[in-house]
Amino acid sequence: MEIYIIILLLIILFSVWLHHYKTKQQKALCVQGLDNITHIKLLISAIQTHRGLSSALLNGDQSKQVLLATIEQQVKSEIKYLEEQRTLDKNGRWGSFTDHWGRLKQHDKGRDADNSFKQHTQLIANLLYLLEDEAERGHLNAGSFPKLPNIGFVWRELAVTTEIIGQSRAIGTGVATSKTCSSVHKIRLSFLQQNMQKTINSTLPKLSSLDRFTGEHKALLKVAKLKMEFLSSTIERELISAEQISINQDEYFALATDSIKALDSIFNHQIEQIQQIV
Repeated sequence: MEIYIIILLLIILFSVWLHHYKTKQQKALCVQGLDNITHIKLLISAIQTHRGLSSALLNGDQSKQVLLATIEQQVKSEIKYLEEQRTLDKNGRWGSFTDHWGRLKQHDKGRDADNSFKQHTQLIANLLYLLEDEAERGHLNAGSFPKLPNIGFVWRELAVTTEIIGQSRAIGTGVATSKTCSSVHKIRLSFLQQNMQKTINSTLPKLSSLDRFTGEHKALLKVAKLKMEFLSSTIERELISAEQISINQDEYFALATDSIKALDSIFNHQIEQIQQIV
């Protein structure tokens, strides 16, 4: 009889240990995933800025050389950090990104503006998929965080919306620099406008928050909505419909950047809430 009691106790102890071990492993994965996502997002932001400044440079604004060099140092720093973590080594997207970035940085100033835009956009698309991969690997989903049922929108729709605005920033900056808006650019800007509106109407309202963060969450959404609507109206008025382009490229770049920063604030606020739970 005593042996059965001992066996039962051992089974119970093992179950408790196993549960503790799995919980600890889950937390470690979440923490590492959040860290990687934070730095991948910073990398995306830097590449987006590099694309916009390159657009200005390749359309004739030579003053952007110094700023581009500064952004390239930021990219270098983020790549170094993520490589030191050694957690992305097995993901082919990471190797593809670092190889592609090395080639783009070396040859970008010899490209035309459209090709530079295309190359940067491919790089960012790769990083957006990598960000999703890390969210999945870290179990950063509604199953792990039921109090944030729409957390998946942060890693997909919200991150993609930032890229939509980033593309409009790069195209619009080029247009404002060259003072010409081709029919192709008008079509692209109009398409990006429509997607911004979808985010305002569909994605932002679906983002959730913890109860104690509700006030700040609503305030951040309101700011993002207002900034995106103002950017959208500026694109229509100053770029698409304007008979003559008069808006200054730096003014437009800053305006689009304000919208990106507003979305980044929402992104960072969501991460902050996850950290409270983990």
